[in-house]
Amino acid sequence: MKKNVLALSIATAVVGFAGSAHAIQTLGTAATATELAFSDTGIGHMLLVPYFSTQNGNATLLSLVNTDTVNGKAVKVRFRGAKNSDDIFDFQVFLSPGDVWTANVSQNANGTSTLTTEDNSCTRPKSVNGDFVTSRVSGNAGAETLEGYVEIFNMADVAPDSNIYKVIKHVNGTAPCWNATGTDLTAWTGLSTDKADEAAYAGVGLVNPTTGLMANWTIMNVPKALSWSGAATAIQAVDGAGAVGTGNVVYFPQQNTPVTAANLATFTADPLLTGGQVAGALYDLPDMSTPYLNGVTDPSVQAGNLANSIAATNVINEFWTDDTILANTDWVFSMPTRRYAVAMDYKAKEAVYNEDNANHFAAGNTTVLEDAICVTDVTPDVWGREEENEVASSDDVISPGTPEAKKAFCGETSILSFGTEATAERSAVLGAKIALSTIDAKYQNGWANLSLGGAVAGSGLPVLGSAFASAYNQAVEEGTAGNFSVNWAHRFIRPVAAPAAE
Repeated sequence: MKKNVLALSIATAVVGFAGSAHAIQTLGTAATATELAFSDTGIGHMLLVPYFSTQNGNATLLSLVNTDTVNGKAVKVRFRGAKNSDDIFDFQVFLSPGDVWTANVSQNANGTSTLTTEDNSCTRPKSVNGDFVTSRVSGNAGAETLEGYVEIFNMADVAPDSNIYKVIKHVNGTAPCWNATGTDLTAWTGLSTDKADEAAYAGVGLVNPTTGLMANWTIMNVPKALSWSGAATAIQAVDGAGAVGTGNVVYFPQQNTPVTAANLATFTADPLLTGGQVAGALYDLPDMSTPYLNGVTDPSVQAGNLANSIAATNVINEFWTDDTILANTDWVFSMPTRRYAVAMDYKAKEAVYNEDNANHFAAGNTTVLEDAICVTDVTPDVWGREEENEVASSDDVISPGTPEAKKAFCGETSILSFGTEATAERSAVLGAKIALSTIDAKYQNGWANLSLGGAVAGSGLPVLGSAFASAYNQAVEEGTAGNFSVNWAHRFIRPVAAPAAE
């Protein structure tokens, strides 16, 4: 059943927002931007890191940069699990102009991902060092935190010379943060309480967010002497002419204050939060569906805009599986907007759909396999290096598939593994286990073109990712490391005209 936006607005007005008067996103008039667009500069309002891993000896290094040398940034960082995009760790980082925040994610002795940082930038909570949270995942809880993706976005700019700016601006290499005094400390601690409106946030220095964020990621496997790196995908908020604009202020306190499902529906398109299957709190907000654009008040429209900005009908890349150099290749497919269209209710063991955001994912192109949602209608066309070509046949199957043995991507961040070392339990290169598929490519080296069907004809799927390859030079001299690794960003064919969000 589609949400009744008017009814939701009335409900919010009557019962309040979990005891709060927060109403910024319902206004939809402060932002100058009206669209979300892929940024070919790598700098934007929003960033998506397609994959992190702490499996099989991997650690993930993350660096987040504020390239704006005038304004600070109030940034939300959220790690989501590979299976169903479950929130497994989120917090806020406050970047002063020109600031860089860095962190390491690795596996602890208990088999759970953990984040460590010695960075001096301000965060909320005061320390973000700690183990990932397992309360919302299924199955082997700790193991479910070992792979996924990261979403990062600017909730608000921090205006120069404001109270919050003085708190986050570094002095001799360290920001005052919780050691501030007087009115500055009052403003900083006051961010733990939801404010009434945009003017109240502007009073302490949080104003409409501009562009300026960039991030880099590195997956490093020290035992195997392998590493891969890349840039986060950037999304910018632009106006109708394509000029970079400002978004709505979408700041929410990093607090565990409960929020009702009805009130959450004003600010998120997540069907488990709005349906009450997952009990929500203030820290669940904002997410990447929280209305960011001028005139957009429905989170499903925001989510649709975001999905359209990264949708692809085809993904193209290379693979190596040459046995003379012990080569293998994993392709990563991250679908970071799928959570706003369909999510897995683990208790009911069924998919829950948001029918207001059904251009890319809907009942017609998804199915459930155990406790994972699978996207069907993925067709590989594989080529060798010498023009050999074998269009996918009944013998060329991506697995695990649906019960009908159709080709499918199961899980939110799916790994497609090429090579003889790939098994049903572990991918050949990254050691991925959560959302794994394998493919018999027929050729040792070559390239492939994967056609992606969407719920609406021609819509494709919102997919990010890259190819990760490893090999070993057996001809190296004794005592010299022969392992080497490379990664190639996927190439995409975009829809001719992305369908408008409903």
